[in-house]
Amino acid sequence: MKKSAGVIGAVVILGGAYLGATWYVGKQAQAELERVVAQANVRLLKVLGPDLGGGGIKLEISDYQRRFFSSDVAYSLHLKDEDGKPVDIKLRDHLQHGPFPLDALRSGDFTPMLAHSQAQLVATPATQKWFDSQQGASPLRIETRVGFGGTGKSAWTFSPAELVEGGDKLSFSGGSIEMSFSNDFNDNTAAGKFASFTLANAQTGENLDVKNIQGSSQTTMVAENDIKTQSSATIDTLVVGRAAEGAVTVEKLSINLDSRQKDELLDGALRYDFGRVAVGDIDLGSISVGGKARQLDVAALAALAGEYDAIQARHGAAGDQDLALTDAEEAALRARLMAVLASNPSLAIDPLVWKNAKGESQASLQVDLASPGGAPEQAVDVLLAETLKRVKLDLALSKPMFIQAFGQAQGDAQQKLQMEMLGAMIYDQYTSRLRDAGLIKVDGDQAAAAILYENDSVNVNGQAMPVAEFMQRAMSVLM
Repeated sequence: MKKSAGVIGAVVILGGAYLGATWYVGKQAQAELERVVAQANVRLLKVLGPDLGGGGIKLEISDYQRRFFSSDVAYSLHLKDEDGKPVDIKLRDHLQHGPFPLDALRSGDFTPMLAHSQAQLVATPATQKWFDSQQGASPLRIETRVGFGGTGKSAWTFSPAELVEGGDKLSFSGGSIEMSFSNDFNDNTAAGKFASFTLANAQTGENLDVKNIQGSSQTTMVAENDIKTQSSATIDTLVVGRAAEGAVTVEKLSINLDSRQKDELLDGALRYDFGRVAVGDIDLGSISVGGKARQLDVAALAALAGEYDAIQARHGAAGDQDLALTDAEEAALRARLMAVLASNPSLAIDPLVWKNAKGESQASLQVDLASPGGAPEQAVDVLLAETLKRVKLDLALSKPMFIQAFGQAQGDAQQKLQMEMLGAMIYDQYTSRLRDAGLIKVDGDQAAAAILYENDSVNVNGQAMPVAEFMQRAMSVLM
């Protein structure tokens, strides 16, 4: 009797301890979620700047109903569309408290955790058509296991969808994204894949078809306010345009992004590699293009873009050519531009490579900018001269590659030959002019130029000259 009483007492104690732990963990889960949401908004503010991150996009917990063993949570992501109108995306989450959530135990996971989350998208005006394609079911489900110490894993599952509106038909294969978090949720890795995405218009014949999309990313907080990101994506085939008019086909497209942001300053490199580009039956070969930025103040740049968009909205201008700035608006834009230049940013296209069966051509351009020393009200030409600290252009052009690219504009063999002859004539004519002006060097079938502007002087292929002389030589080619 004493033994059975002791067992019962132990069970009661253990049960009470578990209930107490569950209550405590549930309370901690709420505090942790509120902290992570606040942290996400701070990051958005840093990346987008106060003009966009402060009012354009925000994540919030709109409702939190905490009970003993579980909680029901509602999240809202507030955005603005291109017209400035509010757009809301909402999630509903059923959160089972740790340390041993029931659904995790059912799946065979006995790891102690803070919470187990089962979230799904909720219908809003912005997502209603997506829901209609699922006969009312949620098209997005998210399962997340939140560990202790700022760790976790999340799986996002997108359902296939077929949407028809007007003459447009959208077909989506569905897909998945897997994420993991560590370092107090500051570090994360993600990988996702989608089999296909198609948007077609039967009336116009316009078509967008994307096959086998895969992507991955890794974000690491190196130090406080110092975030490093590496992302990549690949697409097997991308077709856009009207088939009857020769749609553009891209095969083996890859995108790579490396960036590091310290406070508001961003260093980044973005590269696109197009394995094969074709327009109809015309094979253009492969194209690679990379862009780089250094010491770019993203907050100041976002403020400049926001200022310009606000001015354009006030004027109701359809394009830049329709925009007539007032003195006050011009002064406001100049002030925003000076803030961008204050960090002495550098921008580059490096490299641009175009290859076909006959050869390869390359180009690279680097522009180092500086904050002008004079007053921002000074003339545009003076302001530009002070802003351009260093400009470097390198160019290498292959004659056989150029001729083939020129000739492919025609499908008929005789017309193609004529176009190749015309391409050769244009190449010879302009390379001769540029060579005579001392702006390029020609070596066999290769033309190359190396131009450097620095300290109010231009160096062309190793020969220094004043800016005025360089401009005269360039104008002589165009005359």
